[in-house]
Amino acid sequence: MRAVENRLQMLRDEQTHTMPDNAEAVATIGRLMGEADLAAFEKSYRAALERVARYYAELFTQGETLGSGEGNLVFTGSDDDPETLETLTAMGFADASKAIQTVRKWHYGSYAATRTSAARAHLTELLPALLLTLGRAGNADEALSRMDDFLSRLPAGVQLFALLRNHAQLRTLLVQFMASAPRMAEAVIHRAHVMDGLIDPAFANDVTHREVLVAKVDAFLADARSYEELIDRARIIGQEQKFMVAAGLLSGTVSAQGAGEQFTALAETLLNRLFTKVQDEFAVRHGRIEGAEAALLAFGKMASREMTFTSDLDFILLYDAPDTESDGERQLSTPHYFARLTQRLVAAVSAPTAEGVLYEADMRLRPSGNSGPLATSLAGFRAYHKDNAWTWEHLALSRARVIAATGALGNKVDSEIAEVMSRPRDNAKTIDDVISMRALMARERKPRHAFDLKLVSGGLVDLEFMAQSAQLVAGAQLALPQETTARVLAGLGETGLVPQGQRLAEIHGVYSTALQVMSSALVSPFKEEAWTPTFKELLAHLSNYPDFGRLELDIAQMRGEVEAAMSQWYGKARAL
Repeated sequence: MRAVENRLQMLRDEQTHTMPDNAEAVATIGRLMGEADLAAFEKSYRAALERVARYYAELFTQGETLGSGEGNLVFTGSDDDPETLETLTAMGFADASKAIQTVRKWHYGSYAATRTSAARAHLTELLPALLLTLGRAGNADEALSRMDDFLSRLPAGVQLFALLRNHAQLRTLLVQFMASAPRMAEAVIHRAHVMDGLIDPAFANDVTHREVLVAKVDAFLADARSYEELIDRARIIGQEQKFMVAAGLLSGTVSAQGAGEQFTALAETLLNRLFTKVQDEFAVRHGRIEGAEAALLAFGKMASREMTFTSDLDFILLYDAPDTESDGERQLSTPHYFARLTQRLVAAVSAPTAEGVLYEADMRLRPSGNSGPLATSLAGFRAYHKDNAWTWEHLALSRARVIAATGALGNKVDSEIAEVMSRPRDNAKTIDDVISMRALMARERKPRHAFDLKLVSGGLVDLEFMAQSAQLVAGAQLALPQETTARVLAGLGETGLVPQGQRLAEIHGVYSTALQVMSSALVSPFKEEAWTPTFKELLAHLSNYPDFGRLELDIAQMRGEVEAAMSQWYGKARAL
């Protein structure tokens, strides 16, 4: 059905979901589907419709009974029903009269989502259970207000209301989004069908296993008939799967570490597939350079498999190729060829289309930064890191990772990084550089909120600087090349270089969990108004704390522990 819908929309580049009403136009769709015979296409199409209808009917045959059991719920008429006021108050609504006004507005079809009689019929059956779920959200009035805002912007409601009627866990999850995760609520508004995946029995398996996620991405991209369609499909599956991983995180199905690994697996897979297609598409006009190899080197959260819902792609393109020209219709010299290829790859990832933006691309860590060429030769990379790189660039290199490569270039890049990391250096100067960089960052990038745990003193950046500086001055002793921050911190404890190393790794886990949840749940995580009581409760729960107050107190203590350990480490590291 998705494939037929896609062909319909290809014809006149319009968002239609309606089959043509004449045989000739239907035959055109059939030919686009690879079926030249109209009768055969109609037969297979009707068979698919009947199968979907049969599954759909079976899905809803065992839905629960939707009486509230709580008392009257009457929303007709112009006056508030006294017994309904009592029922809503008992459910947890502080302003029961306002709740009645809100629901009455839904019944009168004031919104597109409630305009059809079918949608209102589903909503009427859904209301008792929905109001009970809202009442348990912790702040029933606020949750109802957000639900009202959600419905006011939802383009259609029949499908979603039917799902919510018959699946209590889905209803609870949506109300949780309304009460504490506005980013997720926004995602449902724009793509209501993403909720379907949450009722799939395989949901937990999908969001916790890399190979399942990769297979889903590959299967969806495989149906693309053109380069432009592949670009759009990458955005569709990327946004849908980010939603699914975030839903797994916020529902407790997947851990914060697991979410980071899955967000990264998704980004890495999409970037790999686009890189392959961009190279093929680029070669159509410009040909290829014989004997050339190319690789993508990831930095930051992508390299350490700790990406969040909102992470960008931090990578550079490296190549190893003879100094010649490409063999295509429009020949390009080797440096120009790979610079243009990199531009095409960045556009494939970050250019806005009708389906939105896939990821923002950050390529500032290429040699010479934004002033340098977009693509870097292996020889240029080697020379730069030998003679010109700053200490902060070597810190970043300490966890860099090749995520795509042709030929043997991946191994060559790994060897170059290993050589840079094992190079003798002035440890005292290295640590002084690290301290100076952190002081500069503290002046120029001040924390925006008490839970800006990346930038606060004693926060994530301080833990990362400790781990990365350890890779530079004690890499041989640690023997953990290109490892994650948490693993290096634990290694510092195991070797005795930082006795508190294991504790620091645990603190890193608490910080990372908070930042993962904030990224997935909040559109503006550093605005105080976003920190509602329900979000604080959710954050505490997912961080394994009994309440937010205890989490807040412990994080303040953790920051002090990090500051003390950092001071001790830098003092010791100078003398190593």
